[in-house]
Amino acid sequence: MSKHLLVALLAVLLLAGCKKETLPSTASESTATVGRVTVNNLDFTYLNSKAQITFSDKNDNLSSGISMRIKKDSVIWISVQPGLGIEAARMKLTQDSVYMINRLQKEFAATDYSFLRSKLNVDVNFDVIQSILLGNYQSQGTEKVMAANDMQHIQQTRQHMLFDYFINLSNSKLKQLNVQDNSNGNTITVKYDSFNKVGTVPFAHDLAAQVLQKGQVTDFTLKHSRISITDQNLDFPFSIPKDYKRLTFN
Repeated sequence: MSKHLLVALLAVLLLAGCKKETLPSTASESTATVGRVTVNNLDFTYLNSKAQITFSDKNDNLSSGISMRIKKDSVIWISVQPGLGIEAARMKLTQDSVYMINRLQKEFAATDYSFLRSKLNVDVNFDVIQSILLGNYQSQGTEKVMAANDMQHIQQTRQHMLFDYFINLSNSKLKQLNVQDNSNGNTITVKYDSFNKVGTVPFAHDLAAQVLQKGQVTDFTLKHSRISITDQNLDFPFSIPKDYKRLTFN
């Protein structure tokens, strides 16, 4: 796995969503009205899931299984497992740091979100990534609420970023998110589909994302085979072997 592929794979994981669920230990419905916006966000303490991702652009086509764990508002942990029980990479995101291990090349990276912003050319942080992973709506910045057929369309301005949320009126869930960086014209479009309940909460079982950067299109999908939510502590192991080389990105 080259440095380019590792960055591409990280981009896939940052735009992940959830698919088929097992019954969770605990889950709660967090329906909130923010101004004129009514949304049914998933609330939890810990999330544990297994999934399959695909990635394609003009240079690469990738597919891999992953394991993902989240401690809400704190840690996102992902293990990349192409098959046969072999781990190719491991990633850990916290509120201020980004960690990656490439086991195939015995390399690692320890950096912050400025690295991701430079690679994705989109202004991302932990909270944005978490909300995309969960299909949750964030109320931030200046908002304009509009009607759009059977959707509620909320447009937000956050500095030079424009967020367009489309919430399905039938289940109060996020159906589509468009993010545009007005400083460079780059966009991310995320579509959520196949809603089924995790506990009492409708949850998108399919996600498709498309990133447009400098005229180049990258497509992602993610489908989960299992997902559970619990109040019991989950581990987020991340240790770097002494013989691994630290990655530098130019």
